[in-house]
Amino acid sequence: MQLQPHTAVRIEKIGVEEADLLSALCLRIYPQFYLYLWYDQGEWYQRTRYNAEQLATELSDPASEFYWIYQQDVPVGYIKINLQGKPAETTGLSDNGMELERIYLLKEATGTGLGSQVMDWVADRASELGRDYVYLYTMDGSAAIPFYEKNGYYKAGTKQLPFERMKPQYRGMYLMIKDQL
Repeated sequence: MQLQPHTAVRIEKIGVEEADLLSALCLRIYPQFYLYLWYDQGEWYQRTRYNAEQLATELSDPASEFYWIYQQDVPVGYIKINLQGKPAETTGLSDNGMELERIYLLKEATGTGLGSQVMDWVADRASELGRDYVYLYTMDGSAAIPFYEKNGYYKAGTKQLPFERMKPQYRGMYLMIKDQL
């Protein structure tokens, strides 16, 4: 499917009863971007993180919210936000933050302006919830870092992922924060 640039985004909450649909979308998106990170081409990670049962558990958590990202009435991605807390690696931040844990788009939806619309929506959601800031983690070699910076995020720390099946050179993560709210 060819998506048009600058088409308006529609974001809708995902219900636990949609775990199978979310799993199917995750298993389409993840291989488009991340298989090179893993010795096993991401098989273990996808099997453990994106199966319907695991996602249903996450969808049931009242401290998190999942949302479909629609473009042209087609689900082209999703976001997961954790409603409160702060990054463990920081001091001096209030506990009144919101984590953007996942923002995943199908490859064909990237470069259309959709991501910036989603980031604006996330900031608005954090503001609605009275949060002081939004934070996220991104791979330290990610091509998305300039995108996050363009959307008001700055690098505030680092951490290493613990996954033994992940190639060591890809385990580094940046903590990025947006204090605008």
